[in-house]
Amino acid sequence: MHDADVRPALLTYIRTTRPHARVMEELGLRSGRVRVDVAALEPGELAAYELKADTDNLRRLPGQVAEYSAVFDRCTVVTGGRHLLHAAAAVPRWWGVMRVREAAGAWVLELVRESRPNPSPCAASALELVWRAEMLALLESRSAARGMRTSTRERLRARILELLTPEEVRAYVRQVLVSRTDWR
Repeated sequence: MHDADVRPALLTYIRTTRPHARVMEELGLRSGRVRVDVAALEPGELAAYELKADTDNLRRLPGQVAEYSAVFDRCTVVTGGRHLLHAAAAVPRWWGVMRVREAAGAWVLELVRESRPNPSPCAASALELVWRAEMLALLESRSAARGMRTSTRERLRARILELLTPEEVRAYVRQVLVSRTDWR
């Protein structure tokens, strides 16, 4: 089983279970240093799905878990039988686990453990998904952009984190990601 074998089945699953989500493949986190295999973006929730095909190894999984857990409201690891036990043990209990298997010539996804809401998302990490112009627009909407229009992303992010609660920041990030029209 390879990623390319399973990805279409995962995309179909997501589009069926989350019909209103914007589905993004290879969504970059940390300025593209980490990529989420598939993300489902909705106004009320950001969900990440990490594929671990039987031909993959799990060396990068701990780092991916840390990065995804900082940003996403729900996360799920999707794996074949070869990595199922190790992957399930390597992710936090709130992460979902799905098993992929072949049946009658098709790839079938089985829910092993349902994902739960992230108990400790990080607003600052989520804000990294927002472009500089979008951060400035947020400050403009709060009449807080004075003296900030030429500031760096880091300075804009710090100002937003001073002004808004973590949940307000995360709600803004979700809204921006869902409504953004010029992704790539």
